[in-house]
Formats: sequence, C-alpha cells, structure tokens
Amino acid sequence: MPTAIAFDFENRIDRNIELDEVAAALKDGAFCWVNLTGEYIQRKKEFIHLFGVADEDADIPGTIRFVSQKDCIQFTLVDSQMIDGRFHRSPVAIYFGQHFMLSVHEKPAEFISGTLKSCRENFRNIALSPGFLLFELADHLTQNYTGLVQELATKTQEIESELFNEDNDDRIFTIVAGVIRSILEFYKVIVSSREVLHDLATRLSPFIPETTQPYLEKKAALLDRLSVDVTTEREILSESLHLYMGIVTHRTNALLTRLTVVGTLFLPLTFIAGVYGMNFKVMPELDWKYGYLTFWIVAATTALGLTAYMQRKKWL
Repeated sequence: MPTAIAFDFENRIDRNIELDEVAAALKDGAFCWVNLTGEYIQRKKEFIHLFGVADEDADIPGTIRFVSQKDCIQFTLVDSQMIDGRFHRSPVAIYFGQHFMLSVHEKPAEFISGTLKSCRENFRNIALSPGFLLFELADHLTQNYTGLVQELATKTQEIESELFNEDNDDRIFTIVAGVIRSILEFYKVIVSSREVLHDLATRLSPFIPETTQPYLEKKAALLDRLSVDVTTEREILSESLHLYMGIVTHRTNALLTRLTVVGTLFLPLTFIAGVYGMNFKVMPELDWKYGYLTFWIVAATTALGLTAYMQRKKWL
C-alpha cells in the first residue's frame, strides 16, 4: 500500500495523509514523504511533477548510484532478501528535495517498512531536520544487510556440515554454487549501497544537512565492514569445498590403491594358472601326484610374500 506522511520538524508533529492531500500539505509548509509501491508506482510522474523535479522522466536503474540535480538528489538503494535459499533484490528509487522525499519500489522493501515504523516511534524524540529520514533509511538498510550476512553465515555453516556428511550426493555442488552466486550478487549490492551512503555523507548539497553527514559516513563504514564479512563467507565456503574435494580425492586414491593391491596379488597367480591351462600334450607337471598341492603352495607363498613386501614398503 502507498504511504504519505507530512512532517512538521519545528513542532515535532507527523501525520499520515492521503496521496491526494500531499499538495495541500506542501502548501502548508510540511515536509512530505510519499512512498509508492506495487501498482501505485504508476503515479510516480504525478508526484515528480508536483515536487517540481526538472526531469519528469527521470528514472534510476539499479546501475546508477547517485545523481544530483538542482531540484533534488536521486539515488537508488537495494533491499535484499534470501527466499528459499535464493537471493532476491528490490531496488528502491529515492528522490530527496528541500520539502519532500519520494520513494518508489515495485516490490516490498524491508528497510522502507522499518523506516516507516521508526518514523512513527522516534520522530517526536530525535528528529530535528529531514536528514532524520536519510539516517533512518541508512540505519534500516544496514540492519537489513547485517541480518542477511548473518543468514549467509548460518547457511555456510550448514553447508560445511553437509559437505562432510558421508550421505551427501552431487546435489551439494548445486547448492554450493547457488550460495556462492548469491554471495557475489549480495557483495555487489553492498558495494553499490556503500558508495551511495558515502556520496550522501560527503557531497555538498543544500538537501543534505551537514549534521546528518557524519552519521551517514558511519553507516557507510559499516557497509564496508559487511562487504569484508561477505567476502570472508565466500572464501570460507570455497575453502570448505576445496577441502571436501581433497577428501573425496583421498578416498578415491585409497580405493584405487586397494584395487591395485588386489590386482597385483592376482597377477602372478593368473600367470601360473594360465601356464598350466595351456593345451600342450607334453607338460610333465600335469602328471605329478602332488602337482595340485604344489600349485596352491606356490600360489599362497607368492600372495603372502607380495603382501609382506607391500606392507614393508607401506603401500598397504
């Protein structure tokens, strides 16, 4: 559902209003935040025109991080979630001006919902300027990312346990590949959002209160640390996969060693059996009374001798 809130920072008053009441609230000197989502994003141009943004067709794809215009600043923040083991992202385009903030997103965004909730809880206690909204956006965005990093860490631990479970099968490789891909996508999102917050904290703009910028820079530094944590999780997962492959290779080599030993033991026995399986008429050993017993004595001696030799060489 769309949301519209009118803020009076001087008197510490906020109230929910209808979308059609935004124009009147602006005339009364209120700062208005309009949040459009779902099917209501079609009304974006209407509010861009109402807020006096010069480029009515302005849009912010996910690749553009920060745009400064004379009427407002425009930037994109990305809400991220893990749903059924897959990474999902929801870009939120934000227009921030002297007397308005417009957020537009097609899908639900957790950090927007958190900001709306905290505005109602904290506005009367700590809000001094519209910079309060920028800080709340950054704060809930970093909370969203921190929770997702913890979720990825838990997923990594589960995969590590599954990797060293003897009952796993080849599906584990598909799972690992999917998680690594999600981590890489999430890393790009963190880096992009970090750059946006850094620009908000360092750019000289009439729309960004100087008192808010140090707090935004702290949130940008937090995102920098989260990007390191995400990289670490990817490295842990990669190293675990390499260790698993090493274990599988070791098990395969051990199996091949056993098969080689068996083949080596039977090779001379096969030779002896092959010699006396030939069809020559003159083979004196075939007429021996103890020929059969002699064969088994030679075969057993050969097998035991080879086994002792391999054990001494530590091949077994």
